[in-house]
Amino acid sequence: MVRVFDDHAPRFFVQVIYGTSQKTDQLRSGEFLITRQEAAAFRLSGLSYPTKFNARNSIELPYNDDWFRPPPKAPHGPIPKLGVLHPSLLPRVRAAFEAASR
Repeated sequence: MVRVFDDHAPRFFVQVIYGTSQKTDQLRSGEFLITRQEAAAFRLSGLSYPTKFNARNSIELPYNDDWFRPPPKAPHGPIPKLGVLHPSLLPRVRAAFEAASR
């Protein structure tokens, strides 16, 4: 999730960016990768596989159970949260978004 929109509260929308575990050895401008080699960041992310995210490919979705519901076993309680972004990844995420905005 990149951004939350509350313009239509109590209905909320969120902006999410595309992520894939495919072709993680091929990063393009506007993409960033989270790998198992970054153990703390990978663990905190809640990802199952190394995943690259594309800041150039985003969509706004309604924040509802159709798109967001707690995962099985709900490690973070009754909210649809798999994990969080480790602070060490912020420079690469920022660089991806800057590249995507050019």
